[in-house]
Amino acid sequence: MTLTISENKKKAIVTYINDHFDEHMSHFPYAKYPTEPLDRWREQFLDPKALGAEMLHSALSWHFGSWQRNSLTYSQRKTVSSITQAWPQFLGIADNNAESEATFWLDKLPDRQHGFDATAFLLHLRHPGELEIADRHRLDAMLELLRSAGCIAEDAAPEPSFSLLQDYSAFFRAILPKMPYGDESRIRLDRFLKMYGNRHAYVNLSADYKTKEPMIRSFQWDTARSERFNLEQITKRANADVLFACFLLTLEKENLHDIDLTIGEIADRLPPGTGGICNSASFNYAMVALFGGQKSRDYWIVENPALRNAFTDQANSSSRDMRFYLHHAGEKIRINPKYIRSEE
Repeated sequence: MTLTISENKKKAIVTYINDHFDEHMSHFPYAKYPTEPLDRWREQFLDPKALGAEMLHSALSWHFGSWQRNSLTYSQRKTVSSITQAWPQFLGIADNNAESEATFWLDKLPDRQHGFDATAFLLHLRHPGELEIADRHRLDAMLELLRSAGCIAEDAAPEPSFSLLQDYSAFFRAILPKMPYGDESRIRLDRFLKMYGNRHAYVNLSADYKTKEPMIRSFQWDTARSERFNLEQITKRANADVLFACFLLTLEKENLHDIDLTIGEIADRLPPGTGGICNSASFNYAMVALFGGQKSRDYWIVENPALRNAFTDQANSSSRDMRFYLHHAGEKIRINPKYIRSEE
């Protein structure tokens, strides 16, 4: 496919993206695709000999939407297994030539769906300066946008290939400078193309279903600092404690001084993925434990002590209701003053 996009057509494509951005991004699964691991992997994959099976599995699980989850399908597991088994052989041809590496993986992974997508992801991690992240959703989005702009024929359906990945990267980089989001333009364009190409999977979602990107996407106790709150008073280090610290930091970022909030308002500021907690079961358990008194936690002043006890009982129960906090979204609580710095 020969890719030629005039300036006017670039502007038309960007206008379409901006006009439909919120519509498609309102369902983006942020907890499945956190950006932080990618930066680390892009460096680590430059030295393929240092990569073990565990890291390969971790990166490919992210690619398949199973970050911090054990939810790969059979065909996805088979693809991951094929890659880890072929990795020692790959090291013999890994010469920093993206096309030769593509040839190797496309031969080893004949699956047109998962094999090609995994190949595209590995090539990006190995050659991020040359190739953007691509998969069938992003490629479909590109082709549809190009058809709509009249850049390619309506019946154009190029075969999955290394040259198609090159075309996608050229398309992405032609559109990127015209995106209006500054430093966030790259990640926003990438996410939009992912969602736009997969939009048919979301047509049956409830109109009320919305996702939200965490304000605090990663968290480390040794680097966390706050001018308003006493983070050092948080002595536990479990996920519930991470969420409480992230909540305090979110309030500080929002410059919100009304600290009498409902449980629902607190939960709204702690979407899945907050603090790097992306596994849904771990996150929901932490949300239940956050509002209770398990392990002597005292984060909240609650008018009704029975409410704290109810959350504590749920956290301690093996048959807990993992969405228990949503049933009490209207309950008003406030932060224990011991975690608030004096303004004097």
